[in-house]
Amino acid sequence: MNYLAIDYWTKKSWLAVNFQDISMPLKIIETPKLINEIILQIKERRIDTIIVWIAPHTDWRDSVHSVKIRQFVKVLKTKIPGNIEVVFQDERFSSFEAAKTLELAWEKNFDPKNLDDVAACIILESYLNSINYKK
Repeated sequence: MNYLAIDYWTKKSWLAVNFQDISMPLKIIETPKLINEIILQIKERRIDTIIVWIAPHTDWRDSVHSVKIRQFVKVLKTKIPGNIEVVFQDERFSSFEAAKTLELAWEKNFDPKNLDDVAACIILESYLNSINYKK
């Protein structure tokens, strides 16, 4: 299976993909160009599943940004083949995990510009771990 993870924001979004069992950053893209890029990645990488982060409040109510993400996904589903699964992955703590990962990797002198790249990978890793756990 080939997966594409999306860390969606209104101006820029971050994409990550899996290669065998490893999640890695793919690219940063201007969000208005995101759907076209997703369609391209589906074709080039034979994507089966798209994982989109969602960040509800701690009581599970949708945040304002989560509502925007759900609206984006609704439009996305009309543009991609029907056999592509689109799933939401809770990412409330992925930025925190990314910061901790970068701190460990670079002894607390990490470049914050890399935070969202790592967060996108963590979202994908979390999803992959959740489906592997179920097997």
